[in-house]
Amino acid sequence: MVQEEEKIQDIYGVENVISVSLNCFAQAKVSYDSCGDFTLPSVIMTTEPMRNAYLQLLKRGIRTRLITEITEKNIAYCKELTKLVYELRHLEGIKGNFSVSESDYVATAIQQQEEEGQPPISQLIHSNARVMIEQQQYFFETLWNKAIPAEHRIREIQEGIKPEVIETIRQPKATQDRVFGLIKSANEEILVIFSTSNAFRRQEKAGAVDFLRRTAKSKDVKVRILSPFDDYVRNIIDKIKKEDKIRVELRNIQEPLQINVSILIVDRSSLLSAELKSDSKETSLEAIGLATYSNSKPTVLSYVSIFESLWNQTELYEETRQLYQQLRSHDKMKQEFMDIAAHELRTPIQPILGLAQVLKDQISDSTQIRFLDVILRNAKRLQKLQGEMLDVTRIEGGSMKIYKESFNLHELILHVLQDFHTQLKDDARIKLNYRSDGDIWVIADKNRIIQVISNLLDNAIKFTIAGRILVQLRKREGKKIADSNQVIVSVKDEGPGIDPSIIPRLFTKFASKSEKGTGLGLFISKSIIETHSGEIWAKNRVNRRKRGGGGSCGSGATFSFSLPVKLHRSNSDLFS
Repeated sequence: MVQEEEKIQDIYGVENVISVSLNCFAQAKVSYDSCGDFTLPSVIMTTEPMRNAYLQLLKRGIRTRLITEITEKNIAYCKELTKLVYELRHLEGIKGNFSVSESDYVATAIQQQEEEGQPPISQLIHSNARVMIEQQQYFFETLWNKAIPAEHRIREIQEGIKPEVIETIRQPKATQDRVFGLIKSANEEILVIFSTSNAFRRQEKAGAVDFLRRTAKSKDVKVRILSPFDDYVRNIIDKIKKEDKIRVELRNIQEPLQINVSILIVDRSSLLSAELKSDSKETSLEAIGLATYSNSKPTVLSYVSIFESLWNQTELYEETRQLYQQLRSHDKMKQEFMDIAAHELRTPIQPILGLAQVLKDQISDSTQIRFLDVILRNAKRLQKLQGEMLDVTRIEGGSMKIYKESFNLHELILHVLQDFHTQLKDDARIKLNYRSDGDIWVIADKNRIIQVISNLLDNAIKFTIAGRILVQLRKREGKKIADSNQVIVSVKDEGPGIDPSIIPRLFTKFASKSEKGTGLGLFISKSIIETHSGEIWAKNRVNRRKRGGGGSCGSGATFSFSLPVKLHRSNSDLFS
């Protein structure tokens, strides 16, 4: 078989053009793809030989695809054409007319005209060159993938539906022009998100903010703007609202809510989002990166939802900020009250304690001594409360001093326990036991560590009706080097345990469900231990009645704290 010579030729004259075109139709064995502007449907349907050629392709089972622009003027021809081709698609603004099969490529020059009728086809380019055919097949597939099915476009025209578009805009000038166009088209509402205060400033400089103002005023359009605040932004908006009395609302986007794109939504039907390329630039054309335009309803409404969410969050953020300021003010007043109360309590407590002790030493009447013991015991409670209140104000004010020295923690605990044994000598219900790993040296504030241990022991005694309280001193065991350089002091009681509702806030101020304490002791102890780079914690033991009343929780609680161990003994050192 002789292979046909590859060639590219120009064909002139209507009859010659039609003849070559029909021959290409006849040569098609598998597919025949065509692309043309909005005049192509009328050319096919009003040119008898071409209409018949498409009909023959259909009968022969050849796959025919056609791309054109479907408009209100050619919709009737397009409906008829769908009966002659395998598939018809619409592509907005398509130009040029060509057809390609597996063996031929033809391109025609059709003169566009507004009136119906057959435009003259007087020139045609034909080629059977394999390279040319493959290039045009690739080009057709590219257009085909961008086009939409004809039935979608026909329905849009018949039902008056605006075509849905998602478009990427790469030129900053085109993006800025689209901003003005969208603002101009607004009839009801404009929603704006500025990524930064500089983005607001750049759009004001470009005239978009003034155009917003004029549109809102002339059409009574509601405008809502989300933007990071600065004085410039606030002054511009206040000026607009004051001078024009238009419906413009501005809310501040705090840093956690800021985004890296600026967004414009018009009438909840059109959207333009532009990414921020560089916030340091002076003009929008320099600062804007890629932009996206869409009138797709799901896309636009999704962005509207994002806007509304941010709008509501800014309101919640502002309310939270105001509440926080109020709480800070109340907390400051409370701290001032505690400071004043702590100092004022000191004045009457000292003479009460001193004079009551003098009286007790001078009298022998047992009843009077018992009364004085009650006075002394309660005065000491007031003195302890006054000290705790003063410690709290110092802790929260950052003025609590820590004086560190080297000492034997084992000996210190023995001295503390000796004092408590003296206090409990008449109470046979509670027994104090002590277990120790021996001498352990630490560098810490001795008086403050005594205060912590005393607080934990007082707490254990308060809630132990009868039973054993065990104080234990041991070195921490663990795989980490840091663990082996720490010591743990534990106080275990056999009371009802810790109320579960208190555990999450156990070491905070006033964390107590009992009438036996304020909860300040544990808060102070935690601050002291953490100042020494240690930890303090608590847990319940085995099930039994819970501390604070009702239910079962634990047969006692264990309070523990850790301190760094002094690795080598040396002379006492003083630190502040």
